[in-house]
Amino acid sequence: MEQLQLDDFLMYNFLSQVQISPDGKKVAYVATTPDLAKNGYNANLYRIDAESGENACLTNSGRVKGFCWQGAETLLYTVPVEADDAFPDGQTVLYRQNAGSAAEEVCRGEGSLSLEGVLTDGSIVFSRVDNLTTEAALEGLAGHERLAARLAEKERNEVCTVFDEYPFWFNGKGVINKTRKTLYLWDGKELKRITPPRFRVMEVCVEGMKIAYAGCMVEPIEKELVGVYCYDAEKSKITCLLPEDEYYIEGMTFWGDSLAYCGSKMDRYSCAQCPDLLLLNLETGARTLLCDTDDEINVGNPVGSDCRMGGGYVMRADGEYLYFLTGVYDATHLWRIDRTGKMEKLLEKDGSIDCFDVQNGAVYCVAMYDMRLQELYRFAEGKLTRLSSWNDDFFLTKPPVIPQPLQFINSDGVQIDGFVMTPTDHVPGKKTPVILDIHGGPHLTYGAVYYHEMQYWANHGYYVIYCNPRGGESRGNEFGYICGRFGTIDYDDIMAFCDEALKAYPDMDEKHMGVTGGSYGGFMTNWIIGHTNRFAAAASQRGIANFVSMEGTSDIGTLFAERQILATTHTNLEKMWKQSPLKYADRCTTPTLFIHSEEDYRCWMVEALQMYSTLIHHGVPTRLCLFHGENHELSRGGKPKGRIRRLQEITAWMDKYLKEE
Repeated sequence: MEQLQLDDFLMYNFLSQVQISPDGKKVAYVATTPDLAKNGYNANLYRIDAESGENACLTNSGRVKGFCWQGAETLLYTVPVEADDAFPDGQTVLYRQNAGSAAEEVCRGEGSLSLEGVLTDGSIVFSRVDNLTTEAALEGLAGHERLAARLAEKERNEVCTVFDEYPFWFNGKGVINKTRKTLYLWDGKELKRITPPRFRVMEVCVEGMKIAYAGCMVEPIEKELVGVYCYDAEKSKITCLLPEDEYYIEGMTFWGDSLAYCGSKMDRYSCAQCPDLLLLNLETGARTLLCDTDDEINVGNPVGSDCRMGGGYVMRADGEYLYFLTGVYDATHLWRIDRTGKMEKLLEKDGSIDCFDVQNGAVYCVAMYDMRLQELYRFAEGKLTRLSSWNDDFFLTKPPVIPQPLQFINSDGVQIDGFVMTPTDHVPGKKTPVILDIHGGPHLTYGAVYYHEMQYWANHGYYVIYCNPRGGESRGNEFGYICGRFGTIDYDDIMAFCDEALKAYPDMDEKHMGVTGGSYGGFMTNWIIGHTNRFAAAASQRGIANFVSMEGTSDIGTLFAERQILATTHTNLEKMWKQSPLKYADRCTTPTLFIHSEEDYRCWMVEALQMYSTLIHHGVPTRLCLFHGENHELSRGGKPKGRIRRLQEITAWMDKYLKEE
């Protein structure tokens, strides 16, 4: 058996955006592969025949951004064009690909256009992020005058950045002040704006001659509880289906004469509250409640991994049923519900379903099953069939380490689930170092799925242990509700899990244990090093150190503080500080590495800087790696060179303090 190497993720294939053709005979999807030479990723469009299983590559540019079906044999897809002197913001080209023929250009537009769908009359729905200030400067101009005005505006903005809205920046998007995601309709001649100029679109779905979207006006603060609207292209009319200030949106899709909407009121369990599932009648606006927070379902895939890229559907209607993904303990399952609220569990298999589409009861999905990397599957009539072999070669030459379940009942009588991975070179009876990995969120979960970093560490001589403490997803409202209690019961669960792992695996070296985690896992790593010295090394990644600074600098800071900590700087400063790891950092003796990204606007780099500065002034061995051009997604969606360097830094730090005598 070959050993897994640190950079082997460069050979992985990531699948996403599964869509079934209108006649149900073909399935299209995007396959993405890392490209170290260009320090990026190549994304191409593929089509598989539902009957024969024949898989065809439709593009080779590596730059496919999005796609949709236009009839049974035709696909539309977009490709970005880099900026040049004539188009400083670049362009987007829309192509049409008919079966058996070469792709043809349909149209192109300024900026980064996202393809949202196509109407039955052939009109195409796009979205684009527009800058209100720039658009005002360009209004009424064309040709050379428009270009000159755009260049002048760009030069003007190079001097300083102005903030007069909130949020003013956003992770993965940069500065969003005065920007709006706007919907457009292309009728074959021109782009027509659909949404009001100051409206920010957050979710879109298209069917027939209707476009449903969720969002709000930003004047000057973006609302947390947004409205839902429907644009009827035949009537050129917008109808409000759900007013603002009622629900936090989690997903929506058309279902016959209605719009199925998943959202949370957050009125009982704050941001940990399980959502309601509603039907909104498109004509009358009447609401039907299919299930509510007491049913304790969630919609989406909460199971984490660092081996995905791209999105896809997590909720789709087919005939009399609404299908959706839902987390159940440490796995993602496929369920469906009818219009009476009757729930049916369909696909209950350990692992993760990442996206799917359904037609006539046949489900096509991208999933991570049996510790494999992503593959395409078909589920119909109770039978699951794997259709692709994208990652077979890797799976066969470097088979994964299989995580073993480890469950226990904590001191409060709650079952805590976790996993243990034994190193590939383990010698029975020999004490072996351990790495504890903590998930983000906290409303996420670990499952029996492939994680590159964990697989690498298990191939590098470490036990790897990880668990799902209280505060995570997929266990209902009470289990997920740690709001106002960060670093208390969740910390207790993690420490108790470590104790259980040491008892179950006596070859684990309790004197050579390391801890790491990202986002919430970074917060917990920061918290741990201020509350115990049981770990010989720590690597804190993109974590919160100080809720006071986080409140005013994060893209979700004010909402996160109010919803998660149940306090703000001005309502309860003492509570904010009490739940901040920085308060306890002067107690730390654990050698700690900090991994952060310059463009991380979820947990801004000030968090790592504060922890690092405190530790170095207290004589604790510490190191801070600040990654250029990366954001909060470094570990799972960062550029290949950044991902390699990150894992090198963490592993070298662990080796230094856990392996070297």
